[in-house]
Amino acid sequence: MATPVKVKKWGSSMAVLIPSQFAKMRKINIGSVIDLEPVKVVKAKRRRYKLSELMAKFKPQHRHGEWDLGDPVGKEIW
Repeated sequence: MATPVKVKKWGSSMAVLIPSQFAKMRKINIGSVIDLEPVKVVKAKRRRYKLSELMAKFKPQHRHGEWDLGDPVGKEIW
């Protein structure tokens, strides 16, 4: 039975959370010493979004107009 897990950062190391069902089936307890063998590394593809797709999900109440920050101050070029 394949059980995908995610590698996470833990201090300056990496950690893998063992799902409780998996641990119970294999009698793994806190403090158990286990051997890790690389079986398969799965790289998830990152989904590319189009700006139009993201904007379509944007709610009207979150759309705001331009801000008027006033006249230039100092040597700014507008």
